[in-house]
Amino acid sequence: MKLPARFIAGNLVWARDGSVWVVFRVEPASYPWLPRHEKLRLHQQARGALLALPGEAMVLSLCTPVPSSEMIRWIGGGDSPPAWVQLSELAGRTLAELSPTQRRWFLAAELPALGGRQGVLPLIGSATAAVTPAFGLPPQRVTAAEIARRTEQADYVRARLRASLALTAPTADEVCGIYSSAFRRGLGAATDRPDPGSFLVRGPRLTALADAVVKEGGLASDAHRPAHRRYLRVQTEAGVAYQALLALADLPHRFTFPDGGGEWLAAADTAPFPVDWCLRIRPVGNRAAQASARRQARQLESQVSEYDGDPAGAPPGLAEALDALSDLRTQLSSGAGDTELQVTMIFAVASTDLGDLEERVAGVKALYQGSGYSLHRPIGGQAGLFAAMLPGAPARPPAGDYRHHLLCRDLAAAMPFAAGGVGDPDGMLLGYCLDAGTFRPVLFDPASGPRINRSGSLGAFGALGSGKSYFMKSVVHATLAGGGRVAVLDRTSAGEYTRLAGVVPGRAQVLSVAAGSGLCLDPLRIFPSAEGTLVAAGFLTLLAGASPADLQGIVLAEAVRAVAARPGGRLADVLDELERARPDDPAAEAAWRGLRNARAHPLAASAFGDGRPATLDADYLVFHAPGLSLPDREVVLREHLARRLPPEQVLAQALLYLVAAVARRVTFSDPGRFAAALFDEAWCLTASMQGRSLLLDGIRDGRKHNAAVWLVSQHPNDLGDDELAHLLGPRFVFRQARAAAPAALHFAGVEVSERAIDALAAADEGTCLYRDVRDRVGRIRVLPALTQALHEAFETNPHAGGRAPA
Repeated sequence: MKLPARFIAGNLVWARDGSVWVVFRVEPASYPWLPRHEKLRLHQQARGALLALPGEAMVLSLCTPVPSSEMIRWIGGGDSPPAWVQLSELAGRTLAELSPTQRRWFLAAELPALGGRQGVLPLIGSATAAVTPAFGLPPQRVTAAEIARRTEQADYVRARLRASLALTAPTADEVCGIYSSAFRRGLGAATDRPDPGSFLVRGPRLTALADAVVKEGGLASDAHRPAHRRYLRVQTEAGVAYQALLALADLPHRFTFPDGGGEWLAAADTAPFPVDWCLRIRPVGNRAAQASARRQARQLESQVSEYDGDPAGAPPGLAEALDALSDLRTQLSSGAGDTELQVTMIFAVASTDLGDLEERVAGVKALYQGSGYSLHRPIGGQAGLFAAMLPGAPARPPAGDYRHHLLCRDLAAAMPFAAGGVGDPDGMLLGYCLDAGTFRPVLFDPASGPRINRSGSLGAFGALGSGKSYFMKSVVHATLAGGGRVAVLDRTSAGEYTRLAGVVPGRAQVLSVAAGSGLCLDPLRIFPSAEGTLVAAGFLTLLAGASPADLQGIVLAEAVRAVAARPGGRLADVLDELERARPDDPAAEAAWRGLRNARAHPLAASAFGDGRPATLDADYLVFHAPGLSLPDREVVLREHLARRLPPEQVLAQALLYLVAAVARRVTFSDPGRFAAALFDEAWCLTASMQGRSLLLDGIRDGRKHNAAVWLVSQHPNDLGDDELAHLLGPRFVFRQARAAAPAALHFAGVEVSERAIDALAAADEGTCLYRDVRDRVGRIRVLPALTQALHEAFETNPHAGGRAPA
């Protein structure tokens, strides 16, 4: 089989029939979890793109295996720290075993013939290119001037389409990849990758792309050969694969959008095996379409009279056809700019085993049959449909036999530029997308937010045992392996994040916030003067049970400022300052008594002690505070109950605030290095005004300091109101009780529906809804750790056993 392209320059394709095509890569939308209004907006964008097509066009969606070189590029093992290189190699081996796929969208459009202003020579050149092969002559050489003129046309087409679609111009290598993937369909990923720097691709290379033996109906020696022989046998240097091509024969007469039987092209991504599809589109002008519709209406009306004498009347199909034609004429007449599209829809599946191929054909038919769509697999037309899926190829028979007449709004409802997809373009191997039927890796780069001018702060919420802690530990490990820093507050008695210190890359440091530990977190000694003054005032205000606006809070702030202004000032000196003022100031007396009482507790030595201030230069810094007895969130939020808290719970809240402030200081210390502060059970901080203010400042300023705040809790309402949630970047929602699911969906930006509630309530461990930093939403499954040692360090369920890593 000859390749339809005879010359490629960049994203321009000169076909053998003399036509010239431009090819664009389309950035798809992540569709399945969009709210209704976003789906309608996406429909309008797709409709606008279809209206803007300049002429004959093709939309091509390819689900292809990922080559190993691409896996390495995804995970980013190049000039990275050794720990990241090791992690990326492990992830690469895991991906190779799981046979990952990627789906790519391309839009190809035929450029109009060059007009008279360019002279008659280009027209003669195009005609010559179509005729010379018939005489055994070499095709005419494409000149640099013609390439320049065609590039101008391509730029104009892109300008028309980019208002509706996110388009990029693929390289010549990517265009060649479209052709080579068609002949390699059903085989593994190519091991070689063309040089991305090449621009012009000429004859010998194009010949090599189509170096295959294509046999319609296969050979008699093919194992499990079906009697109908409706398949292609494609033999290349990489091996033999079998392909089946199907065309959409019938559509339902009526469907609603969204979620009412449309979205049939997006549905192809849910098949458990790769399905490629292609749209061959030929726009018909409004006037011509109206004239054709009138002729068809007359023909159908004349058929109605033929059944006048029949008691059963006209068949129902005739009435439905008339209704559909009436709707078509109404739409065409109401919108003079609307066009009719003559569309052929082709689907392709492949396998190296004919028995498996038949199962895939049955599967893709069943996928559509329930919604009223009928796919036909023509005998003797497999090669024609195969060729029709190649850019630059004419619509060979039998493609024209399956042509549908659709309005732009109808084809846009199929969602030709949408599918399931979520995650970052590179980063750690986090899991795989459950919205796609094939194994679609999901990558996550914790540091990507600040790099693209977005928030890197993260929120993860889920019920007990849903997998959120396991997920967070894998993120911590990947961040450290990539050269970042992480500070963690670990309140668990078992020290789950403390145990992680033994397996993470870099230098780890565990600081025990406990009686007798000797730890000193005096903010006046650790922080710069201005920042230390603010943190010390917040800590003491919490400890005294005061409000920053009442008299006690004001007296405390004044005393802190006075001590901070003196060289060598310490937190304990604030009590001395208050003691001097208390005879003449009742507010100072009350504050002094409260702080003196709190200082007597053994845990208070972490703030008021005379020990050496903690060194905070480790890569992984853990504040282990198992002895903090914190009150329930509901108690703290009710003022009359909060005033009755026992002293140890008041001290625990204040120490938690102090640790959070120190963690923020650590993450902001070096803007050239990504750092994150992780707070599990985040409600402990959001319940107090001071803690909430500290988190807000950390999240708001994190992007400027190349830092992030990671908040983990059981329920999204633990954040309080939506102000904190709106500042977060990536969001992860794990299993929730049905009553809590609506709040979790709201946090993830997913429309509340029975389907979404069921998905959260029935989610397995490690399954979550993920809203990435680019606001795409997908349902994913977090993969187990890449090694057994990491898995044992991540796992906190004592009954989980030794689950082997993937």
